[in-house]
Amino acid sequence: MKSKDIQIENSGNNSGVLVADNNGVIQISMKETIKIPSLISKVVQSLGVACLDADISGALYSLEEYKPDEKITYNNVIRYKYIIKEYVTYYMYCDNFLNIYDDSNVRGKAKILRCIHLWYLEAKGQIFSENQDSGKDEMDLIRLYSDRIIDMVKDRIYDTVKNSDEFGSACAEDLELGIACFTCYCFMECKILEKPK
Repeated sequence: MKSKDIQIENSGNNSGVLVADNNGVIQISMKETIKIPSLISKVVQSLGVACLDADISGALYSLEEYKPDEKITYNNVIRYKYIIKEYVTYYMYCDNFLNIYDDSNVRGKAKILRCIHLWYLEAKGQIFSENQDSGKDEMDLIRLYSDRIIDMVKDRIYDTVKNSDEFGSACAEDLELGIACFTCYCFMECKILEKPK
């Protein structure tokens, strides 16, 4: 078979460079790089490794469509309100990276989201335990402590990613930004706090 008979096909959707044999110069023009999506990718990879053995039994409930403001109001989110509104724009980036991760790691997306939801349930349980004699019902406690619950889950994500070999040596500010985007995604996916009724 001659080398001219070899064909390379790129059926994916990318705007990168694909070269079979290069006997000349390849000129590449780089657009301004966007750092946040790459940070989200690292967060997903780190959580994927950490949540690898997570039990994923049980169904992940499906969502009805709702706006971020509805969930913010329903859960009485105050301190994270504007952070969620700012970073909800990265929802599709997070979802795409989770889907890409899922393509190479069977049920990886479900494991990560199940793990985040488990961390939320643990945080919620801690709040209920601390306030069991308050006389308030569960939803009132969630609304009263919604920002603290988000903090607890976000801190757990941060610690898991920071201690992962997957993230490398990124600075703390970059790590915070990637985790803020991913936490907002988890909030919108109803893995953190309650789904509006």
